[in-house]
Amino acid sequence: MQEMLKRLFVVLVLLSVPAGLFIKQEHAVFLWHKIPSIEAAFGALGACLLIGATRILASFTRKREGFYD
Repeated sequence: MQEMLKRLFVVLVLLSVPAGLFIKQEHAVFLWHKIPSIEAAFGALGACLLIGATRILASFTRKREGFYD
């Protein structure tokens, strides 16, 4: 079940980028809002950076197995 959900997630993420090419960019305030699928790319990059940061911080905060003994 989890493997199927992971595959579905990957397919939906991969489909979100080309879907941005067909959406009309209305009311673009900043220059980067005119770039198709920039929100999907920015969100994916931000998620990857957050996951990487938590893994790095977790490696520093781990305690030894017999720490409280």
